[in-house]
Amino acid sequence: MAFSTHARPRRTAILGFGHVAEHGHLPAWLARDDFRVVAIADPDPGRRAIAARCLPDATIYADAAELLAAEPLDAVDVAAPPALHASLVIAAAGAGCHVLCEKPLATTLDDFRAMRDAAHAAGVALCTVHNWKHSAQFTTLHQLLADGAVGQPRHIRLETIRAGRAVSVGNEWRGDAQIAGGGILVDHGWHAFYLLLGLAGERPRQVQATIERRRDRSASVEDTASCRVEFPSLIGEIFLTWAGDARRTSWLVGGSQGTVTLADDRGAIEGAGGDRRDLTFGGSLSEGSHHPDWFGAVIDDFAAEIDDPARRGRNLAEAECCVLLTALAYDSGAQGGRPLPVPVLPAAGVADTAVR
Repeated sequence: MAFSTHARPRRTAILGFGHVAEHGHLPAWLARDDFRVVAIADPDPGRRAIAARCLPDATIYADAAELLAAEPLDAVDVAAPPALHASLVIAAAGAGCHVLCEKPLATTLDDFRAMRDAAHAAGVALCTVHNWKHSAQFTTLHQLLADGAVGQPRHIRLETIRAGRAVSVGNEWRGDAQIAGGGILVDHGWHAFYLLLGLAGERPRQVQATIERRRDRSASVEDTASCRVEFPSLIGEIFLTWAGDARRTSWLVGGSQGTVTLADDRGAIEGAGGDRRDLTFGGSLSEGSHHPDWFGAVIDDFAAEIDDPARRGRNLAEAECCVLLTALAYDSGAQGGRPLPVPVLPAAGVADTAVR
């Protein structure tokens, strides 16, 4: 449990109470004493009933605007579908709330800039849920690279294979481009981009991608994406599909002196001389979709940006990289996989994740 240096627990509201809010976010909020969830908003009466059962002392609203007008709040957790992120973040910042928002923070650069500007104008922290960075697998891999376990990284490949989309509350909004903002490249690709940035520790130079509808060619979103990201000293590859026959996640880093492979709850380090060390983890990267055990560290990062204004913008800069890379990948895919240059990115964010 966290112990607050704040005079009282920060009054917090959750906007959107779908599966990730119920099973991924709320358990971590309830485990803390520095934040207290006092209100929840969701337009679906069934979800409001579940919210009331989960948190009987909270006030439950059908409308987020009504909640923001009625409740004196310190922080807001936006867990609604992506199409609603911009309006909810801007409204929460306008109400003077620090904001933690589910990924993707934004699905367009214009929305990202409007959200960033609203947070800056209000003097509040704005962070995105980059929870996969807090998995044991990523922290282990990041440390191995920092320690030079495989020498200079030359090649990073991240694969996410699923046999269909994650189940959504109500209609299957992940399959609706107007609500989701895109398909698997927005959903899983956002995670892959910030993980790749963290492992590479460099600014990307070029992106190329292919976008496919393998399983349902009439769908409004893609179910498969392949991306190649060129960095100054290495190449990153991302492969994502909802058209798989199983559920698995695997990462590989090839370096000048060996390789590291991770596949769900297992891994191995192999040196150039043939020596091998196996790795095991307590949980699988493909186990469930909500990962409540990672969310506590997300709140820690959020609290740090609230408490120390000098730290603000680190997570936001990483999110800006993600929305830019996502947009470029879609543009490349629309142009038949043409390589596209990446504009100069902010100094913060990527540099803070460097491993060398």
